[in-house]
Amino acid sequence: MCARYAFGHGVGIMTAATFRALCASAILLCLLQWQRARIRVSVPVFRGILLLGLGVVAQTLLIQVAVKRVPVTLAILVFYTYPFLTATASALLGDHRLTRARVLSLVAAFAGLALVLGVNPDRVDPLGLAAAFGASLAFTGILVMTPRLAPGVAAPLRTFLMMGTAATIFATSALAAGAFALPVDGPAWQGLAGLAVFYAAGIVMLFLLLPSVGAASAAVILNLEPVAVAGIAGIALGERLGPWQWVGALTVVGAIVHDRIRASAP
Repeated sequence: MCARYAFGHGVGIMTAATFRALCASAILLCLLQWQRARIRVSVPVFRGILLLGLGVVAQTLLIQVAVKRVPVTLAILVFYTYPFLTATASALLGDHRLTRARVLSLVAAFAGLALVLGVNPDRVDPLGLAAAFGASLAFTGILVMTPRLAPGVAAPLRTFLMMGTAATIFATSALAAGAFALPVDGPAWQGLAGLAVFYAAGIVMLFLLLPSVGAASAAVILNLEPVAVAGIAGIALGERLGPWQWVGALTVVGAIVHDRIRASAP
């Protein structure tokens, strides 16, 4: 919602991407300062974190291209194929078993998400769909490879270095290409600020949660994010969720609860 609003008021993709990454980096830096953590890792680990940062760059640019070319709800739905991809990749890598219960949770959550978003593909752009699916693949790679490329690094430090890498790449590329431009009016600033804050909060919570639950479980839980955003948007804009959207929201919540219960079962 914030992305479409910002883009609709003239904010460019590179400007939005830079602000998002900088906001996330600033939040994490404050957390590290509060923890009095040392910002230092070995060279091999930093190389791994650099690769993760490049993944963040790819995922960010692809999803923003998708949002510009297809309806937001369709872009989000295609992007949220990543829980399926993450669960499958994690199973193939031996991190967990892809059980029937988890597949059921994933299918139910995806169906519920489709109802919440109320997807109506009246304008289908193949490039936009490809960008959304590419973002899904990139995010899957980030979730699955994070513990492998940066083992033994505390989640706040790892995420700060990853987002700092992404912010540096975005800022340098945008300035070099002349693609960085500050908003020129209030609505553009509002959209950009909302985009940066919501993204930063979500990405920080995700990567702090990831070590404790694992990539596949985190991916299932993250189906709740669009539902929460839809609820917040409804409150902010004075719009009520329709009956089928409520059914979808309850389905998503039920799928997540089902997955957590089954995952914690002996």
